[in-house]
Amino acid sequence: MVDKENLRLEVLSAARTLFMSNGYESVGMRDIAQAVGQQPTQVYRLKLSKSDILAELILELNATQIERLPQITSQITKGNLLEKVSDYLEQLYQFDIEHLPLRKVGAAHGWSWSEEYETKNNEQVRHLISPIASWIQEAGLDGVQSRCIGIFSLYYVGFRGAVIRKSSAADCLKMIEPSLTYLCK
Repeated sequence: MVDKENLRLEVLSAARTLFMSNGYESVGMRDIAQAVGQQPTQVYRLKLSKSDILAELILELNATQIERLPQITSQITKGNLLEKVSDYLEQLYQFDIEHLPLRKVGAAHGWSWSEEYETKNNEQVRHLISPIASWIQEAGLDGVQSRCIGIFSLYYVGFRGAVIRKSSAADCLKMIEPSLTYLCK
């Protein structure tokens, strides 16, 4: 009998490797099953669709970024609001660019996730926005939530540069700088 939890972890690990090396669209459930030495029926019994697997992997990436927040924010101690937010976003861009094959399809396929995955993702995004919210409050600006939503929306606009043109983290940031400047004053 197959241990479902171990198989689930193996499936996620194999899918991450396959998606990162071959691209999401090129990998099927049969490929994932083969990578873990199972028949596709064993993998389907986990009740994970390909979209669910992607959502799980995106949630893992988000969790990794959240775990890194204390380290990241401890390095951002000087500068005005714009400088702090820019430094922070550039570090997020660097991480996301390192995981580009997953991040770009996560943005594209996020529309097909279940409400459960969307709720989990939104909670993680709130964690990722929290340093920005703190810095906005410290700067004495109003509309903290609106500014945070605007800044995070801009983040994804800038990330398109990495996806489409293979832009660096600095170039992604440069792309959104005029609008970011507006939201930080």
